[in-house]
Amino acid sequence: MSGVSPTSSHTPSALPTAARAGLVTALATWALVVLPALVGWVSAPESSLGWWAGVAVGSAIWFLGHGQAIGGPGIAVSTTPLLLLAVFVAIAWRMSRRLVLGARPAVRRAEWDTVVWRGLVPGYLLGYAVAAAVFGALTLAGSVHPDPIGIAGTMLVPVVGLAVVLVRPGADTTPALVERGLAALPRWSVAAWRAACRGAVLLLGAGMVLVVLSMLVALGDVLRIQGEYDAGLVAGAVLAIAQVAFLGNVATWGLAFLVGPGFSVAVDGLVSPAGAHPGLMPLIPILGALPDEAAYPRIVWVVLVVPVVIGAMVARRTDLLLGSAGRRERASAVGAACATAVALVTVLTALANGAMGLERLGSVGVQIWPLAGCLLAELLVGAAVWLAVAFYRERTASGDPARAGTSSRSAGLKVPADRS
Repeated sequence: MSGVSPTSSHTPSALPTAARAGLVTALATWALVVLPALVGWVSAPESSLGWWAGVAVGSAIWFLGHGQAIGGPGIAVSTTPLLLLAVFVAIAWRMSRRLVLGARPAVRRAEWDTVVWRGLVPGYLLGYAVAAAVFGALTLAGSVHPDPIGIAGTMLVPVVGLAVVLVRPGADTTPALVERGLAALPRWSVAAWRAACRGAVLLLGAGMVLVVLSMLVALGDVLRIQGEYDAGLVAGAVLAIAQVAFLGNVATWGLAFLVGPGFSVAVDGLVSPAGAHPGLMPLIPILGALPDEAAYPRIVWVVLVVPVVIGAMVARRTDLLLGSAGRRERASAVGAACATAVALVTVLTALANGAMGLERLGSVGVQIWPLAGCLLAELLVGAAVWLAVAFYRERTASGDPARAGTSSRSAGLKVPADRS
């Protein structure tokens, strides 16, 4: 994307440039969904509708990938495919980064905030919103479509993409307003944030590992259900891609199992360390990996050790990033990192929850507050154990309790500066 032309007033030239970038970003994410949907729609042997119906369905899926519910007569879908959302955010980050890096060299530092807040940010969001309005109109040709408020909800993707680019401590592209806000935070906040992000990835990764193992064990059932669709090569590939988009959602189910509260798919169903009561499942291949009805022995509750261990890993990472600090500051940073990791996972899990069209799949996912409470407690237990051991070792090594936690810490790692 071209940069801002060096003129006496950079804001007017930044606005249309940013609007074009927002429009291109929206088109890129839309094409990523609509093209496979259109191919699958047209190649399905039972499809009797035209191309426009396929475009309408693909456009509705685009809104679903932005965290917006879609619905029609007798059907409602509100489960956000997390992997698709992640791809959308990655595209928005890449396009907004190109926009910002292209504009920055042509603007003096004193004028950068004006260009950002009056040109780049509103222009980028405006271009994305215009495209979202057009895509919303396209859904009217199909049987499912979002609510009008869904157009505003799609701003989640470009806002997150811009935030990742503009909120970077020490970067030349970070506006002065953001820098002042970051400077007002505690010294340990950056270390806690980075450790929290890694902790959230580890937690969801642990859930994904459980899902993959379950699918490998039940691979025969998954393939059998896939074969019952009797879809051709192209339609079968599109069906497989659609299920891959929901693997992130299933990872939140796996995490809920490891944490303790478990998850439900069908109405009145529950799968947890206490046992599996999945209920009546529809013929969706990926759901073939769910366990059969069973009561588990108490030893299965040992899986709760996984989030406790991850809590210790978050504490260790926070301590390394923080560098030399007192015990109280280290404990505050570790506690904030654990709480932030839980908040990130909770938000993603809330997006992954919802209805999946069929009546008996009207409330799929995890109970949010039991998950958040149990996860926070388990992370804090692991973090507390790690800190207690670290403090004890430092006190033993120094032989002076008054100096423990400061001068005795010789392995601290400073927070690295961001590179634009």
